Amino acid sequence: MEPIVVTARGLLCEPDRLLEGGGVVVHGGRVRGLLDSRVAVGRAGFAVRDLGDVLLTPGMVNAHAHLELGALGSELPADGGFVSWVEALIARKSRVDAAGFARAVARGVERLLAGGTTCVGDVDSTGAAWEICGRTGVRARVYREVLDAGDESRTAGALEELPRPPAEECESLQPGIAPHAPYTVSPALFAACGELMRERGLACTVHWAETEQEEAWVERGEGDFARLLTRSPGVSGLDAIEAAGLLGSGTSLVHANHARPEERERIARAGAVVVHCPGTHAFFGRAPFDFSAWTAAGVELALGTDSLASNDTLDMGDEVARVRAEAGLEPAAIWAMATLGGARAVGLAGAVGALVEGAWADLVAWPWSGGDRDAALDALTSGGLRPRSVSLAGREFSPRSS
Repeated sequence: MEPIVVTARGLLCEPDRLLEGGGVVVHGGRVRGLLDSRVAVGRAGFAVRDLGDVLLTPGMVNAHAHLELGALGSELPADGGFVSWVEALIARKSRVDAAGFARAVARGVERLLAGGTTCVGDVDSTGAAWEICGRTGVRARVYREVLDAGDESRTAGALEELPRPPAEECESLQPGIAPHAPYTVSPALFAACGELMRERGLACTVHWAETEQEEAWVERGEGDFARLLTRSPGVSGLDAIEAAGLLGSGTSLVHANHARPEERERIARAGAVVVHCPGTHAFFGRAPFDFSAWTAAGVELALGTDSLASNDTLDMGDEVARVRAEAGLEPAAIWAMATLGGARAVGLAGAVGALVEGAWADLVAWPWSGGDRDAALDALTSGGLRPRSVSLAGREFSPRSS
């Protein structure tokens, strides 16, 4: 198939680069070049697909989701605190069969695409996500979740869940590993995850420092987690992650609400990415996330929706708008978290989250009457904007409403 040029009124290639009237050269499902004007488009000599009065951007990257948990039906009650919420999640999850989880993943993918998200870092505890995401074409880092409740007598069983090389390669999917959290993963299981990560070059994601209860249990064996768990690690969560060789540029740390200043510095030196989930943060009524402290420490940030058990949306546009309304950050910084930061978080920098040569041609067209870069970023981060069309690897379709 010959290259084509996809043109639009404006192209926001990256947060700091807007092309007016240019085009994206697409061949073999990837971006093969950028043309900065209508004149350049005409000179290229390729077939043209003109999308008209739209702003063309890379698809957003949802750096942390649990699509399978859409099977639970709705947000779970949070008024009893985080541990009670976990207990309710375990109880409700036990009543869902494999088909229910598969349907939830499929519905979740539809909702992601409808909102302009073309890549997701999905935590999969049931095995449903790999097959379903591969069938839809959405780009995904599928992290297989493992835990042993900190009990090494259960470690061998948990190891059976660790990801194996897929029987068939799928260019839209990448495997990953998700040791759940320092309070649910024993040192032995953490060590096994670290070894697997190094052997196979897997990306890793870990829930870390989400609540004060987590810190109390992990470090001192105190608090409400004693209702669910029997063995406290007796060390800080970050120490446990680092001891297993999991603290590095291939790892994303999710939530990170209760980090100490020296921990932020360690994370920055290691090159790990922190993922903030605004909807879940609001659902539990948590204190404002300290964006400025993370930025000052030099840590890259990404955004995620988390699950429908603690959020009413899988639309990254809603998460972006929430951050803008609550944190007052510059639109360029927020858009970067939803694109470039997300790409780094899922280990796909340069392949997703930007319109650059070599990236997948995962394109989102937004209604657009024109303007400069600031106007484009303002529109994208204000909320309420819906995609006119979405393309995966250059193949266009019209997203269904979520």
